[in-house]
Amino acid sequence: MLNKLKEKMFGKDNKQLLQETLKQITLKRKEHQTLVLCGTPTDGNWLGIAIATKNIYPENTIDIPQWYSNSVFNPKETRLICQKIKELKFEKIIFSGFASYFFEWINLLNEYTYIEIIFHGTISEFNEKTKQEFIGNVIKYSKQNKIKNIGFIKKGLSEVFKKLYGINSFHQILPVPKITHNIKKIELEKNKIHIGVFGIDNFNKNIHNQVIYSLTIKNTIIHVLDKSNFAYLNLDDRIIAHGKNLPREVFLNILGSMDFNLHMSYNESFGLIAHESEALGVPCIILEDVDYIKKIHCIIYNKK
Repeated sequence: MLNKLKEKMFGKDNKQLLQETLKQITLKRKEHQTLVLCGTPTDGNWLGIAIATKNIYPENTIDIPQWYSNSVFNPKETRLICQKIKELKFEKIIFSGFASYFFEWINLLNEYTYIEIIFHGTISEFNEKTKQEFIGNVIKYSKQNKIKNIGFIKKGLSEVFKKLYGINSFHQILPVPKITHNIKKIELEKNKIHIGVFGIDNFNKNIHNQVIYSLTIKNTIIHVLDKSNFAYLNLDDRIIAHGKNLPREVFLNILGSMDFNLHMSYNESFGLIAHESEALGVPCIILEDVDYIKKIHCIIYNKK
């Protein structure tokens, strides 16, 4: 069943995926001493990480085939990939985005090369048991010197982990997204205000608040990925769905056609949609980050 799923997703069996991955690694070594590994997206999962990674490391990155955050490679295939990396003597391996199976890769590679990881998440995710186990292992591997450095996309997290654990870390700044094609704006109803709310439907993305409050404004049309999430509002004529898992060029055409976009999630490491919207010259409203340390310090000092 899993093999059939892999073939459906990638159009290849494991042998082909393995050979292609080994070939990509070999080609990267001809021009680079640093190799960046990033898992492939599944149904939008990991998509933001993949795009951000290629914006940061456009020449060094290869995609590691995965299903959500699960490796498609078995232990033997994983050892073959890591053996190839060791033979090619890369000076640095960067894991951008992090799935639990990457710990196995680190165990196989850390004695032979410098290991760095890029964490794209936020502290608010640590309410999940799996994320707690993940960050616990990251701290353990850092103290054991298996992970030499951690880059945090979320501003402020590097300082937190330095203060709490004394581990090497830094703030990984995202470059302005590269828009490599000419935007073709879509046709929209004139004399209307077109607002984009292009987030997935989970609590953190806060899309219901954004859609409902936008609808209270006269003459607004709200553009979303999946309008079925808002059927309960009975306002279908004012909500337009564009579909999920769109090709990036198609999505950017839509994003760039809005009067403005909203990306007011409760907690975000970087907000790729906001970055892309601004790169397209379209305003995007976001929620301001809370500086927890500053606010706590203010209370302490005021008490004094």
